[in-house]
Amino acid sequence: MPTIRIHVEHEELSAIKRRADSLGVSVAEVVYGALNCAMSHSHDYYCIDRIKDSTHEPRKDLPLWSDTARSVSIYEGKPDVAEKRGPRPAD
Repeated sequence: MPTIRIHVEHEELSAIKRRADSLGVSVAEVVYGALNCAMSHSHDYYCIDRIKDSTHEPRKDLPLWSDTARSVSIYEGKPDVAEKRGPRPAD
């Protein structure tokens, strides 16, 4: 079976582990579920934009869902930087 490796920061992994624990699944299952969701909804403009935003922009800060201990916003004493897009619009 082919293997895909992803590299995450410690703060991202901590958040992923907490989500996996809360769902009663493994970290690998959370990641596979996220991939499955992204692939299932990849025709949706909102999903396409989110994928492009997370892969085409240089990472300047940790994502909002991660732990923010090393976040630029935290050590500069500023509030978290909002992502470009907010919650998914209602259908």
